[in-house]
Amino acid sequence: MSDSNRIRVSIVEESTFGVTPATPAFQVLATTGVSLRDRIGYQQSRTINNDRNLQDIIRLSKSGGGGIPMELTYSPTTEGLELMIRGAFAATETAAFTELGVTTVAGTKTISKSGAEFVTDGIEVGDIVKTTEGLAADLGYFKVTAVAEELITVEADANFTGDATGDMSVTRGARLKNGTTQKYYTIEVAYLDNQKARLFTGCVIDSMDLTVADEAITTANFSIQAASSTFVNSAVSTDVFITGATYTDPTVAPVLDSIGIPEIRSGGAAYVAKSINMAFSNNASPRTQIGALGAQSMRFGEFGASGRITAYLEDFTALEAYAGNTSTDIWFVAEDENAKGYSLSLPQVKFSDAGADVSGSNTDVLVDLAATAIKDPVELCTARLQRWD
Repeated sequence: MSDSNRIRVSIVEESTFGVTPATPAFQVLATTGVSLRDRIGYQQSRTINNDRNLQDIIRLSKSGGGGIPMELTYSPTTEGLELMIRGAFAATETAAFTELGVTTVAGTKTISKSGAEFVTDGIEVGDIVKTTEGLAADLGYFKVTAVAEELITVEADANFTGDATGDMSVTRGARLKNGTTQKYYTIEVAYLDNQKARLFTGCVIDSMDLTVADEAITTANFSIQAASSTFVNSAVSTDVFITGATYTDPTVAPVLDSIGIPEIRSGGAAYVAKSINMAFSNNASPRTQIGALGAQSMRFGEFGASGRITAYLEDFTALEAYAGNTSTDIWFVAEDENAKGYSLSLPQVKFSDAGADVSGSNTDVLVDLAATAIKDPVELCTARLQRWD
């Protein structure tokens, strides 16, 4: 018998599709479960037998897949959660950037520094930036609306008070934008009490469901497509199932929750939301061919980002956007007690359904929105995820 509290789920990136690296350096995932399994395709023989017995059931395909649910925490670039997020966005991360000694310009919404090279250093329209170490009134997270080499213009509720001391810094968190960089992984599910494991190879992150809700832990549920699997019935040494494999535990970081949301905005203004659930999908599918069992490669389809948002009814802005077929944007920051975490920006969102139904007395009136993100013509992406170290 095996105990759920003795499982270990680990991931390593593959250089070649479907091939586990030699002496793999596995990154252990802090999961809340796992549902990876084989997927076998059968077809029943249609041969007629005069004794009325079934002739055969023929195996025609073999693949794997399932889900890996997790509580979202800050994860450094080399760790397992970050590998999976990059797989979900099919993207390569752009490193974080910090400019020291900047000033905020009083009466404007601009951050400046003489001699700076903001454009050259990779700050772009749509990025979320964070100001630190200056005048308290001008500190926080802001969305960039315009950028020149020595000047950044941001979205804010009010103009800056103005900090000319030169003590302030501005940082753009490490950035992922949905892209076309296909990433493949080997995922090991080990049952340490039985010293057995299963290896799923040629894995892709088909989708990532991100849920932020009030009075709840923030979660990310990853859906996996796998090309094949292998049973490992004995360990090569205690808790090791591939010769030379190593296992690195994730950094211990506080779990993100709905309290640690310092900023959430839509349409250029602060937004009071009850819940945000977004599903990011690669529409991945295995490719098969005659003469071979199982997936020989994986197709990545259209990147999709859709979900539901609920918020208290305060005005008709969202309902009017739905009725008028107009788009908006939404972005938020989720950070832990160490000010580490993520920001997610959807620069262009349209609503495919919207309502403010009332179920009965003694209830709040909530706006319920079905949201779909589309490619923004300026930012040239559908979703932008930044990590804050």
